[in-house]
Amino acid sequence: MNKYEGKSEQEAVKKACADLGVDASNLNYQVISVKENLFGKTVVIGIYSINDVIVFADDYIKRCLHALGLDGNTRAKYEDGVIKLDIVTNRNKNVIGRNGDTLRSINELTRSACFNRFGGHYRILLNCDGYKEVKYSKYAAIARKYANEVRRTHVTAILDPMTSDERRIIHQALTGYPNIRTQSLGAGHQRHVTIQYVPDGSKISSNED
Repeated sequence: MNKYEGKSEQEAVKKACADLGVDASNLNYQVISVKENLFGKTVVIGIYSINDVIVFADDYIKRCLHALGLDGNTRAKYEDGVIKLDIVTNRNKNVIGRNGDTLRSINELTRSACFNRFGGHYRILLNCDGYKEVKYSKYAAIARKYANEVRRTHVTAILDPMTSDERRIIHQALTGYPNIRTQSLGAGHQRHVTIQYVPDGSKISSNED
């Protein structure tokens, strides 16, 4: 992480932009320290890239595994604005946990740690032994089943709360589905997807979070 300092945050950012040849709107940085003395104030900022976030997330996951008494590594890639980390271990069931609870908890902890470290919100998706692909396929099938029921009865289906990536699978599975609109409602851990009937001729749109 490169560091720049100035008498204010704005001055430090200006120095970084001039040195790196980028606009301030495209600069990823965090304030590392603010020191005041008899001569005024000195602000130090750290410049980071998405690769810095990936390296940090990778190390954090390994520390989580170690705390659980597990050994493992990760394979990382950045795709479509998402940091995807595949955990490789010989104790997959322990990492995944019942109904994916352990994997989900590690995912949330990693996301929070990256926010605390870099001060930004990052889409981070953990996987282990293809668990997510199997779950996504199951959710897509469930979405189509509910959609057919909604088309028959015209009664809105309210699904259980899901994570953002799981909700996205429901939206994608039903995009373009005749007479069906999906919408995410609620906040936090209670955010869920509704599948609604839309009469012929009505405008159909989906809220994909």
